[in-house]
Amino acid sequence: MLIDTYGRIATDLRVSLTDRCNLRCTYCMPEEGLQWLAKPDLLTDDEIVRLIRIAVTDLGVTEVRFTGGEPLLRPGLVGIVERSAALDPRPQ
Repeated sequence: MLIDTYGRIATDLRVSLTDRCNLRCTYCMPEEGLQWLAKPDLLTDDEIVRLIRIAVTDLGVTEVRFTGGEPLLRPGLVGIVERSAALDPRPQ
């Protein structure tokens, strides 16, 4: 079970799949000063699914949100979603 510093039980997990984005919204993607993560610094698809599996089966997470940057830029997105949806119990 995940409990925050205020004693609340956390049941949702936010997974940032990439820091890349094809848009330049001023609130999160300024024109200058961004340094992208190097590919070796990103979790692999297998590592992401393993993290989600642990969160769902061992920590009581019931909802998973995929964020980014732009999650659709992650080449393995479909596989990550399919494998996450196949977990038991199945997260939302």
